[in-house]
Amino acid sequence: MRAGARTLGRVLDHLEEWLIATLIAAATGLIFIAVLHRYGTGLSIDLAKWAAARGLPVIPDVFRAIYSWLAARDLSWAQELCIYMFIWMAKFGAAYGVRTGIHVGVDILVNLLPPHSRKPVILFAVMCGAAFTAAIALFGSNFVGQMFSTGQQSNDLEAPMWIVYSAIPLGSGLMCFRFLQVAWHYYWTGDLPHHNEARVAGVDATDALHPSTSLHGTVSQRWANPLALALIMAPILILAICIAQKTGIIVVPQAVRAITIFVLLIAFMLTGMPVSIALGLTVLTFLFILSDVPIESVSMKLFTGLESFEIMAIPFFILAGHFLSHGGVARRMINFAVSLIGHWHGGLGLAGIVACAMFALVCGSSVATVAAIGGIVLPEMVRNGYPMRFGAGIITVAGSLGILMLPSIPKIVYAISTNTSIGALFVAGLLPGSLLTAMLCLVTWYLAKKRNYPFMARASWLDTWRAFRDSLWGLMLVVIIIGGIYSGLFTATEAAAMAAVYSFFISVYVYKAIKLKDVFEVLLRAANTSAMLLYIITNAVLFSFVLTNENIPSALADWITAQNLGWFGFLLLVNVLLLAAGNFMEPNSIILIMAPILAPAARRLGIDPVHFGIVIDVNMEVGLCHPPVGLNLYVASMIARMRITDLAVAVWPWLLTMLIFLVIVTYWPALTLFLPHLLGMH
Repeated sequence: MRAGARTLGRVLDHLEEWLIATLIAAATGLIFIAVLHRYGTGLSIDLAKWAAARGLPVIPDVFRAIYSWLAARDLSWAQELCIYMFIWMAKFGAAYGVRTGIHVGVDILVNLLPPHSRKPVILFAVMCGAAFTAAIALFGSNFVGQMFSTGQQSNDLEAPMWIVYSAIPLGSGLMCFRFLQVAWHYYWTGDLPHHNEARVAGVDATDALHPSTSLHGTVSQRWANPLALALIMAPILILAICIAQKTGIIVVPQAVRAITIFVLLIAFMLTGMPVSIALGLTVLTFLFILSDVPIESVSMKLFTGLESFEIMAIPFFILAGHFLSHGGVARRMINFAVSLIGHWHGGLGLAGIVACAMFALVCGSSVATVAAIGGIVLPEMVRNGYPMRFGAGIITVAGSLGILMLPSIPKIVYAISTNTSIGALFVAGLLPGSLLTAMLCLVTWYLAKKRNYPFMARASWLDTWRAFRDSLWGLMLVVIIIGGIYSGLFTATEAAAMAAVYSFFISVYVYKAIKLKDVFEVLLRAANTSAMLLYIITNAVLFSFVLTNENIPSALADWITAQNLGWFGFLLLVNVLLLAAGNFMEPNSIILIMAPILAPAARRLGIDPVHFGIVIDVNMEVGLCHPPVGLNLYVASMIARMRITDLAVAVWPWLLTMLIFLVIVTYWPALTLFLPHLLGMH
């Protein structure tokens, strides 16, 4: 019996993995083919006319035949199918994410507890996840039944919508099963699935330095149990107050209802449950108890929240980043950077910063940048006589350029949350990113010269040319992304898909750093990360729906305007708020929760939304570089084999530089807006 259950479990695991990996690969290929079809159709008829005008034999007929063949194949349905595939990937990938432990949560207080006190809090959080996903599976089943009875079809594919919407109950049901699996396993073994960000990004490192693996908390035995009880009881007591309001026992004023939303969200998150689940539970509680909004709207929002072609840029850029991290691009960029400035004091450190900037131009992920560049530069720096603390501090902070330069997942999340141009946000980060690169290089050069750190021999022009030529394949992605968007050839999502296909091509066939048999693993890791983000976005859309229904963003904008803070004081307040949030949450979660609330107030104060987005982005960079939740810090510590506490001290010179840079970006909007205005993108 047990052997049969284990076999069935393994089959389910493999089906889950193959489904999400196949969906992300198929969607990427589909958009790539659709773009080639669109331009191939126009190009073939243009070439036919050109050849005919010059009297060339046969060639016009060949191009006309190509045109006829392409024109006869209508791919207008490709975009809709791509959206549906990604929705299915998000729902089933979220279940896979429970199994792999990728879902992010605020587990700072939980990790302070000793194991015996931590256990009930974690079980409570996991069972809340199971309860939420079970409820969504139930609502989704009812909604699918309604779709089946009405016979509604999609616009382009004319597919039955009940099949399309089946992703909600099936994915949520599987996710509920995974939460129950985790709870059962944790109850008996004390082990939780743990996601190693460094390993996914391409670093061969153990988990020994990750805080969540700590066996002993720092809270004394005397206070451990009361703290654990408080973490569990806080959301339960708030729920009890909400139920008392619903039954008429007490009357909660409108303003208090608004505050209740945020207090309940914080109470849920402090138990360590995934941010996405905390958002979803808060929404369900509010809709059930404190609102008259039809609960059926939840199922609709769970689907339509991702039914946007712009959101699809996120998994495409994540896939491109995974191929680039493993594909030999980083090493060639480092060699080019060394050939340029390796002969200066601290040359290898300077080359690491410049390489991070170049990799950031094509990657869009800070963690991937730290892993890809740090994994190569840090061992080389130690071999050349640099202290590990010096190199690790540089790469930790310089890696944050990954979300400031051209493509950036947080920028896309902000653009979707605030309806801002993705292309303008991409370009707006170039000058600030270049300035930060220069500032980090200046600090590194000064410290290296003061401490007499080594430098390398000056490279010849021929060596520099060869290094540039080797790195050119990777740098061409900049042309594809910005050139395609600026020229109007691609939308941001299409540019992301083209970047993913191009990254696959150069990694597998040009640099040959990834074998074909390893492509599936890259696809699976990209799908896992994408699904986690898309699931947060899904529930953040629900949360924004509740906020809008309660008129909270508008009311908050009115209140901020009435305080007469002005744009200067408001941006100072925003920076303090976001820097504080960066101590507890990862960047995308902060943006999804904060941006819809703060952006209306920024607009009323005359702050440009593109400039505001870059300010938020830089705040997120700072949060990535310091404890307790700075992912860059953890990845760099795994590469350097340094303790988090030691590395947190080592990053200070560069972290202080970044804080100065934050002030510059905040109060110098022309720095961010010059290029978007120059290129006519804003």
